[in-house]
Amino acid sequence: MKIALCKGHFYGPVSGADEILVSYAISLHQSGHEVDVVLLYKPSESDRFYRRLRQAGVPVVHVINRSIAFMILRSVRGLLSSFLLLFLMIPRSEASLRRIWQVLIDLISRTHYKHCRDYFSRSDYDVLHVFTPDTSATLMIRAGKAAGIPVLYHEMGTPHYLPALDPHYKRLEKVLPLCAEVAALSPILARQWSERFPFLSTVSVLPLITHDSEMLNVSAKLASNGRRETIFGYAARIEAGKGPFVLADALAQLRQRRQDVLVRLAGTGPAMQEVKARVRELQLNGSWEFVGSYDGAVGCSAFMRTLDVFVLPSFAEGTSKSVIEAMAHGLPVITTSVGGSPDLLTPDAGILVPPGDSAALAEAMQRLASDPALRKQMGQAARARYLKLFAPEAVLSVLVSTYSRVAGNGHDISRNGQHPWASSV
Repeated sequence: MKIALCKGHFYGPVSGADEILVSYAISLHQSGHEVDVVLLYKPSESDRFYRRLRQAGVPVVHVINRSIAFMILRSVRGLLSSFLLLFLMIPRSEASLRRIWQVLIDLISRTHYKHCRDYFSRSDYDVLHVFTPDTSATLMIRAGKAAGIPVLYHEMGTPHYLPALDPHYKRLEKVLPLCAEVAALSPILARQWSERFPFLSTVSVLPLITHDSEMLNVSAKLASNGRRETIFGYAARIEAGKGPFVLADALAQLRQRRQDVLVRLAGTGPAMQEVKARVRELQLNGSWEFVGSYDGAVGCSAFMRTLDVFVLPSFAEGTSKSVIEAMAHGLPVITTSVGGSPDLLTPDAGILVPPGDSAALAEAMQRLASDPALRKQMGQAARARYLKLFAPEAVLSVLVSTYSRVAGNGHDISRNGQHPWASSV
């Protein structure tokens, strides 16, 4: 069975959907399965996701050899990102720029439909696994269906998405009936997407895979001995929807009660300068560190091993890969009760707070900062939950069973899957 994992292009440098695709591809390849990563557009040689796939030996192919319009658009987007502070002075500029990008990339992608259909028609793929949110998802679904290849559409997000994504989902709704199967990342999300798209007969569950970093995690604990502060870490794209401003407000409240706390923020994104301004306004400079974005499992572990607690106060979330990476490292987690997060964390492994509630977040941070024994207990429970739900050994059998079923080989996950969420399919 030959599998194609499909996206329009890599968004980088911080992209949850790209991280999930790369984790699937590497895990399948290392387990001996025949897998290609198929992109509509050629990635740049310096792209971090492309480099990781090449280093792992995963074939990466692109449908369009050269798209001048896409190259220009990508260059303009990079230029705007470099001078984003100018645009942040314009109210709602971030949302406006995102809508313009979505419209333009959709128009460009439509011109490549025939090339995409012809490529899939010449291929020998048994299943196309299409990941989203992605502006080229609708095109690749249509092209795969026209080429006679079963399509598995995998939703990375939540139906309670931020308003900027509404045009994408309106386009997507028209092509979902063409898919052989639709999957979400957790049972709660599967139920919510079934309600969002009632014409679907079912939405199955495909958890994400996160590679184990136990060896690096052990050395991390040794390195952290003797540290007096409680360090809370955030790792995500730095934009308003991920909650960095809520985290800054919560830290300011917590600092009124205690001084032995620190936030370490990893990532990059359009709200970086605004977050820095908020940190200065709240006089948090001595208790807030910006460490930039990291790359791959080694970079992730190097960051996670410096933390005592992981925090992600998102307003909307599907299933956060960074939360699961924190669980793999044995860290207690504080996150918001949105999307699939209630499926990730049991009360013994972390704390869920309402989105946008800085007081509740500050209280959760205070609770864990005050109780090292509770942090250790929650971290152990989080690690055990990671092994049960998200380690490669737990997920690969579900993934391969799903591919077999979609390809028409009669392999039924409801009878053969051993994953705890298999009964939710």
